Amino acid sequence: MPPAPPTPAPVWEIIHGFRRYWALVAALDLGLFEALASGPLDAAALAEAVGVDVHRAGLLADALVAMELLTAAPDVPGAGATAESQPPPAPPAPSASSDNAAGPGRLVYNLGLVAANYLLAGGQRSMARLVREAPGPHERWPELAETLRRGAPSTRVEDDPGAFYPDLARGTAPIQRVAAAAVARELAAPRGRQALVVDLGAGAAPWALAFLDAWPDARGLAVELPEVVHVTREAAAADPVGDRLDVVAGSFHRVELPVGGADVVILGHVLRTEPRKAARRLVARAAAALRPGGTLVVADYPRPDVPSSAATTETLMALTILATTGGQGAFRAADLHNWARGAGLTPGATYMPLPGQTVLTATRPGGLSPAAAAGAAGTAGAQPVPRPGLRPLGSVFPPSDSRE
Repeated sequence: MPPAPPTPAPVWEIIHGFRRYWALVAALDLGLFEALASGPLDAAALAEAVGVDVHRAGLLADALVAMELLTAAPDVPGAGATAESQPPPAPPAPSASSDNAAGPGRLVYNLGLVAANYLLAGGQRSMARLVREAPGPHERWPELAETLRRGAPSTRVEDDPGAFYPDLARGTAPIQRVAAAAVARELAAPRGRQALVVDLGAGAAPWALAFLDAWPDARGLAVELPEVVHVTREAAAADPVGDRLDVVAGSFHRVELPVGGADVVILGHVLRTEPRKAARRLVARAAAALRPGGTLVVADYPRPDVPSSAATTETLMALTILATTGGQGAFRAADLHNWARGAGLTPGATYMPLPGQTVLTATRPGGLSPAAAAGAAGTAGAQPVPRPGLRPLGSVFPPSDSRE
């Protein structure tokens, strides 16, 4: 007998991914997570808070429970008392609106830990704005097949940077600030002089500001496109360390950089958006700005040598770039190492402060690099490595009940 066919579950999971995304966007648009930020609500109270009838609010909440963003439990009267002191609850009586309510009040919904940490607007790690922006312009995805044939989307994000990048920069800033802070703690500021941190394609400057926060005596230089630079300036003005950050409007390919003067140059999520030759040139420009012992920090999603489900983030990020920009979509770690060597740098430690996101470093020979200084000081830079070239920072997002 021929073997039984595989289950179609993987195909359904892909279809459900589309549905999950839009269910999450709807919950964000309705303010559903903020409605639960002060504590659990039953279906009727949640419906009133988000302005949707109880039947529809309950179905959306149920979907979010299935997505492990909310939790649900029976609404038991007197639940604060012990089980021994209370009789079993009677089934709720049908209400006059039961046909439309699908059991109002029978369940109490609460935020799950993921939603509490990442989906509340204004939280330290909030990804609420990023959810809408991370896929790029939504209208580009239905034409992906034609984009792949043509070699570029019908409209590229870079054709009108001011229409998309400001919102993306604001959306990605909170989670990138946490990741950047973890990396900055791994490196040590130079002693005896004021360090200079250069951030190319800074966006809302989460990387530059994180380094200035970790290095109290350093100064920073952030470069961003004229159409986006107002976001950089806003972020600097709102941050306590922002007075040490100089902001320059211009292309990171053309703006004047301090030759041999920077201790750290950051390329945060920009290389994959560039064509391959332009990415190589950008690495060379960044390398030329480094002083001896200075470190290039590249945060990105390198293409895995062997694709697998463990590399879902990297592979889908690459497709996002192909679908929405004229960029290469991805580069391999080996590519960056070769570009760095060609620019006179020595590849250094690799960090993974976020699942799927890799931070690669390379150092200009001479002097004492920030990573080496941190190791000499006995910090986490001296920890053993689990496999060659990888020094994970551990969890920078510990599970928390906090609803920031």
